[in-house]
Amino acid sequence: MPKLLWVALPLLAAAVLLAVQMLRGRRPSRQALNVASSVLLLAYLLATAGLGIFWVANQQLPVFDWHYLFGYGTVLLVALHLVFNFRVVWRFFMRRRSREVAPGPEHRAALPQPARRGALATLGIAAAASLAYALGWRHGRRDVAAPDRPDAATDSAEPGIVERFHALTSHSRTGVLTSVPLVDWGAAPAPFKRYAKAVPVRLPGPGARRATPLDLGALADILWHTTGVTQSRGGLILRASPSSGALFSTELYLAVRALPGLAPGVWHHDAESHALAPLGAADAAAMLQAAVFDEAARDAPVLVVATAVFRRTGRKYGDRTYRYVLADLGHALENLRVAARVFDVPMRLLPAFDEARVAQALGVDQADEGVLAITALGAPSPPPATPAVGRPGLRPPSPAGHLPSLGVTGAIHTATSLQAASSPHVETVPTHAERAAPAAAATLPPLPRTPPLAPDWLAVIAKRRSVRRFAGAPLPLPALAGVLSGLGGAGPMLSHAVRVNLVVNHVAGLAPGAYRYDAERHALAPRRAPLALRAAAGAAGLDQDVITDAHVVFVLSIDRERFAADPLGAARGYRHAFLEAGLIGERVYLEAGAGGLGACGVGAFYDDEAAALVGVDPAQEWVVHFAALGVKA
Repeated sequence: MPKLLWVALPLLAAAVLLAVQMLRGRRPSRQALNVASSVLLLAYLLATAGLGIFWVANQQLPVFDWHYLFGYGTVLLVALHLVFNFRVVWRFFMRRRSREVAPGPEHRAALPQPARRGALATLGIAAAASLAYALGWRHGRRDVAAPDRPDAATDSAEPGIVERFHALTSHSRTGVLTSVPLVDWGAAPAPFKRYAKAVPVRLPGPGARRATPLDLGALADILWHTTGVTQSRGGLILRASPSSGALFSTELYLAVRALPGLAPGVWHHDAESHALAPLGAADAAAMLQAAVFDEAARDAPVLVVATAVFRRTGRKYGDRTYRYVLADLGHALENLRVAARVFDVPMRLLPAFDEARVAQALGVDQADEGVLAITALGAPSPPPATPAVGRPGLRPPSPAGHLPSLGVTGAIHTATSLQAASSPHVETVPTHAERAAPAAAATLPPLPRTPPLAPDWLAVIAKRRSVRRFAGAPLPLPALAGVLSGLGGAGPMLSHAVRVNLVVNHVAGLAPGAYRYDAERHALAPRRAPLALRAAAGAAGLDQDVITDAHVVFVLSIDRERFAADPLGAARGYRHAFLEAGLIGERVYLEAGAGGLGACGVGAFYDDEAAALVGVDPAQEWVVHFAALGVKA
C-alpha cells in the first residue's frame, strides 16, 4: 500500500465513521468533534515526533537547520494546544465511562491525581523519545573495512570489498530502518575551493578562440563547459554539468607541460571566478605526470585531474556518497569530451595512475578530497624552451590529516586506488567491434535510423537543465531512437560493463514495457517486468514524480563479471563502471537537449526494486543510475 495511504488511513477512517453517523441521523456534537480531532492530532504528533527523533539519530541529520527549528516550534505549539485541551478530552471519556460504572468513594480515592497523571505522562513521553533515539542510533549496520594501503588488497579480496560496499550502500524499503551512517560529515564545506595567497590567471569567458593545437583560449572554453557556472538563480549556483542535490563535489586541476599562453606547472581551476590558481611549478607538473602509468600520456600538453570533495555530497547522501560523486564526475567528463571534440582537441581518459602521488603533487589530503580521474588533452608535443605568462609559485602544504575517517566512502576509495609500485599492465578499453554482445534475446525490429544531430554542442551544454515536468503528449519513436543512437557514438571510455535498460511508459508506436538496448543492432529487446510498470518505476525511484511522469526511464546497470575483469582489478573496474555510467547519463542529457526534449538524472532508488523493474538479476548486474526522458511540459 502506498505510503500516502498509510499516513492518511486514520483520517480516512475518521471520515468514514463521521459519514456513517451522519447517515444514521446521529450528528456528533462540537465537543465530540473537538475530542476526536484532538485524539487524532495527538496520534499524529507522537508519530511525527517519534519518526523525527528516529531519523535525526539514524541519519545523523543536522538538528538545527531552519526547517527543523520551525518544526520544533510547531511541535511545541501543538503540544501546548493538546495540554490545554487535555482536560476536555479526559472529562469526555471519563463521563462516558461514569455512565457505565459509577465509582464509589474507594475507587475515587484510587484514581491518579492530576499532578501524578502529568508526571506519568511526561515520563512516558521522555521514555518514548529516548527509545526512538536509541533505536535510530543503534539499529544500524557495520562499516566496511578496506586495506590500510592501496596495494594491500589481493585480487581475491577486491571483489569482496566491492560487494560489501555495494550491499551496504544499497537502498531498500526495510534497509532505511535498519541502517545508520557511521560518519559525522561535519559542517558544510565551501562550495568553491579557493587559494587565498595565489595570484590567479583570469581566463577568457565562453566563446573564446577556436584553436588547434590546444591553446589557453580553447582550454578556458573547455573548462567552462565542463564545470563552469552557467547561471545563478535564487541563490542557487548552476553549473555546466549536473550534480546530485546541486552539491558539485568535483574539482579540476591542470598539469601543464606545454600550452601557448600558460606557464608549465600545476594549476587549480576556480569554477566560480573562471580563473586558474598556481599551485606548483614545472617540477610539480613533472611529479604529477610521472604518477601516470601511461608513458605516452605523460607527453600530453595538459593533464586534467578531477577530484571530489567528499563532504560536499556526504552531508546529504551519507554512505552512498561515492556512488554519487562518481556519477557526477562522469557527467562532467562527458562535457569535457564533447567540448574537446568541438575544438578538435584529442582527449583520452587515463585508467591507471597513482592517486597518492597525484594528491601529493596537488597538495590535497585524500582523507577529504579524493583523486578520481585524469584526462590527457592535446597531442603530445615537445616542452617549450621558455615559460609563458603566469609563472606558478609553490603550492600550499597538505593539511595535517586531522580530518576523521569517511567510513565506507574512504574505504572504497582506498580499495579502488592504485600505487606505482604495482606497475599494472594497462590494456585499452574494447572498441565497438570488440565489445561483448548482450545476452541472446528476442529483439524487436531495428529502431528508425535518424540522421545524427549536429547542433552547437557548446550551446547545448550551456543551456542544459534538469527537467522534472513532462507533457502528456507521447514521445515520438524517432526521437527516442535518436537519443539511443547518440549514447554509443563515443564508444566506451573506461569500461564496457554498462548496460542500457529502458522503462517505456508513453512512446508513440512502442508498447509500454521494459527493454534492453542492443547498440550493435540498434534494437530493443523486451525484458521481464512487473505489471503496472509506470507505478513500479515510480515506487523504485523513491516515489519521485520525475520518474513516474517520464515518457521513458533509462535504467543503467553494470555487468559484475565485466567490471571484475578490468585489467586493473575488480575494485578499479567498479570505479570505472560508475564513471562510464555517468558519461552515458550525461549523453542522455545532451542528446535530449539537442532534440528539444527534457531529461533528469536520478541516483536515489531502491536497488532491489530497480533490478526487478527491468528484469535484472542482482547476482549478475547491479543497477547504478536512473535518467528520466520526455517531452517537456
